[in-house]
Amino acid sequence: MLAGVPSDPYLMTGYDRKRVSLSADTKTEITLEVDLTGTGLWAPHRSFIVSAGETVQHTFPAGLSAYWVRGVCSQDATVSVIFTYD
Repeated sequence: MLAGVPSDPYLMTGYDRKRVSLSADTKTEITLEVDLTGTGLWAPHRSFIVSAGETVQHTFPAGLSAYWVRGVCSQDATVSVIFTYD
């Protein structure tokens, strides 16, 4: 992932429970952005500092109803962002 370049968006709507696992090969800040209306208006949800080799887990709030989610990192890095929806 290139610094400051958003990832492809991932569908988020239609699921009750949403979680994400974040990891990277170098220390970076990963900001998750959400499109609440499906119209391309992106807003930051939360940022996470991820150290090299570390995995950060996050559970989205139960009431969060967004259409899309994407990640943006602060440093060039190989990043893994895995969404789990129930």
